[in-house]
Amino acid sequence: MARMKVEVTQASVDEKPIVRRLLELNSHDFSEIDGRELGLHGEFGYPYLDHYWLEGENRFPYIVRVDGYIGGLALVRAGTPHRFGEFFIVRKHRRNGVGTIAAQEIFRLFPGEWLLEEIPGNDDAVAFWRRIIPTDFTETVNSEGTAQRFVSKP
Repeated sequence: MARMKVEVTQASVDEKPIVRRLLELNSHDFSEIDGRELGLHGEFGYPYLDHYWLEGENRFPYIVRVDGYIGGLALVRAGTPHRFGEFFIVRKHRRNGVGTIAAQEIFRLFPGEWLLEEIPGNDDAVAFWRRIIPTDFTETVNSEGTAQRFVSKP
């Protein structure tokens, strides 16, 4: 397999429509797990999208590109701890290292304490995060899902 170039770049306000469309794909995937339904206009919607471009919100939108093509997104909520609002890789680029490279780049950009949370039934995400977290972590499992805590180094 040819070596691919994975880039993680902060999305500009002009790229907000790209992020919105990627969130629709993410919601479509999640609908199998959490039962969400399309809205009246045929979209799932994402109520916090604009927050990622407002000053002072500590939210950062990223687009993942693979060999120049759009391959996913990461919405980061910076703080103590840092969290992902969303992390999504399009199906074509799953299970080939793109998600690992993208996530580890985000962890590098946001050193410090992280909390990752997966909803019940999202077993693929649980397995992914357990595999790629770059350091020791603690994990809790309860009725609200699975969560991993760790500290990322710069």
